[in-house]
Amino acid sequence: MKKSFILTLLTIITLGLFRPVTALAEEQKLPSGTDLSQIGQKIQDFVKEHEKTTAGMATTVFDKDGTIYKGNFGYMNKEKKVKTDDSSVFEWGSVTKLTVWVSVMQLWEEGKIDLDEDIRTYLPEGFMKTLRYDKPVTMTDLMNHQAGFGESTHAYKEDKGLSIEEILAVNQPEQSYEPGTMTAYSNFSASLAAYIVERISGQDFSAYVHEHIFQPLGMKDTALSADFKENPKIYQKRMEQISYRADGQTSMGTSYFHLGLYPAGNAVSTLADFQKFAQALLKKEKLFQHAETWTTLYTATSNYPGTDMPLNMHGFWTREYGTTLVGHGGNSTGYSSYILLDLKNGIGMTVMTNQDHELVYNYEMPALVFGPKKKTDSATFDKFQSGNYRSARYFASGPMSISRSLFLYTRFVKKSEDNPLLSQDFSVVSGSGDKAKVTASYGGYFRVKDSEILVDWAMLISAAVGIVFGIILFLVRGGLDLFRLVFKKVQPKTPKKLRIWTYLTSLAAVGVALNFYGLVAAFLASNRSYPYSIWPYIVFAVLGLILAGCAIYPFLSKARKGLGKGRLLLTIMTSLSALAIVVNILYWSLYQWWAM
Repeated sequence: MKKSFILTLLTIITLGLFRPVTALAEEQKLPSGTDLSQIGQKIQDFVKEHEKTTAGMATTVFDKDGTIYKGNFGYMNKEKKVKTDDSSVFEWGSVTKLTVWVSVMQLWEEGKIDLDEDIRTYLPEGFMKTLRYDKPVTMTDLMNHQAGFGESTHAYKEDKGLSIEEILAVNQPEQSYEPGTMTAYSNFSASLAAYIVERISGQDFSAYVHEHIFQPLGMKDTALSADFKENPKIYQKRMEQISYRADGQTSMGTSYFHLGLYPAGNAVSTLADFQKFAQALLKKEKLFQHAETWTTLYTATSNYPGTDMPLNMHGFWTREYGTTLVGHGGNSTGYSSYILLDLKNGIGMTVMTNQDHELVYNYEMPALVFGPKKKTDSATFDKFQSGNYRSARYFASGPMSISRSLFLYTRFVKKSEDNPLLSQDFSVVSGSGDKAKVTASYGGYFRVKDSEILVDWAMLISAAVGIVFGIILFLVRGGLDLFRLVFKKVQPKTPKKLRIWTYLTSLAAVGVALNFYGLVAAFLASNRSYPYSIWPYIVFAVLGLILAGCAIYPFLSKARKGLGKGRLLLTIMTSLSALAIVVNILYWSLYQWWAM
């Protein structure tokens, strides 16, 4: 009896000892299947594999209770060999938007905002000037990036000391889509939500976030305002650092840009503070008074069309790896960052780099933790229809609308296995014909009628022909006149007024070409200030007026009388080239400097 009792007791003890060990062993694996103890080595090997394209990078893997792995790699200044360390600071870019959505949910928890109420309820009367649809815009629409707003220049405007309200009140983007029908990533929408937070809380947005998010989390090494100067230590550190292009080699200098609408993407911090914020998002009790608010935050507010797969959760985007993740990525001028959270397994990851639009660490490396990225299924590839597709996030009006038919926003995509709209990220195709859409995390593309593309390109080609004609005319006319002047040849029979007119027309055409070249060069150099300032468009307006006058002058002037057929034909062609350029300036609204 005693022996039997002892055996029974030993059995119970044995089961009690070994069962938890088995459970613990299961818990020691990350969603990718990698052991927790091995993830550091895997990340280090990954960095070594990509070291030629690495500037500086810092990353953490964590659960809600602690850090699983933390690593600093590369340099914050390669030229001076300043290594990335715990004191390095990185810009968050659009990850900053998560502070907006957390703030909104805190106010919702307090009963101060209804997420499904018309946002005009919380705004000054008449504040919204570009709404086209009867269906009201709600806070949920803003969170989902489904308010219907197209791309806006607001996110690229440098801080001039204006408040969020003052910036948002002017040059509001066109409402291109009915609310709830199209996912179009919008910096304007996030900033508008931040302004509503200001209106409801009675606080400046930066002050609200510091008081209700950063301070409770002990984030002392974070700045948010447009100039970072509420935290002098972080501002100074940021100004000492250098950023690089995605190749990890080409320096961009300090690349410091004062973003006026700072809630859309202007936070900067150390990796430690970035992790504090990300880690708090895994905990029910850290940022909210009630666990139910945390649960509500992570419920789907929009799905991939025709599926029950969540696309957005109250401003947090989903990403499909080996498991569904939520979070947000960010890019600023010279910095890229990411927060990724696996709510199911309670695991998170942060990535911060001092590289412009960095992809390797922000999009490929997370697979080491969460498993491989989910691919678009074959049925979706089969459903896709070849055609011209445009990013839902494009400039629908104003001077920047000229970009809409360029490859950056619109492309012809064939039905193929390497379809760029489907092969890069998990995507869903919905609709057909001219109503076809491709939806992915952060937005998608929609089918554009061929006739629209033809009209746009016909306009661009006519402008190019007019400009080339003007340049050739200037070179030929100038060369001939210089030749006659040097060799004292007989002056041409063309009336003096027409010769002056020819020079003025051709010089104006050259001016348009140089002005446009300056804009393109600034874009390629990631210079945010110049393309979004008013001056290039004032120049277009002035040159447009000159060319308009030049286009009609020969038909009103008596100087054309007596011209031979050849010179008359040349005069008509010169007028038409000027007219083609003027029509393009009008068609693309390049003269609307006030819309910038």
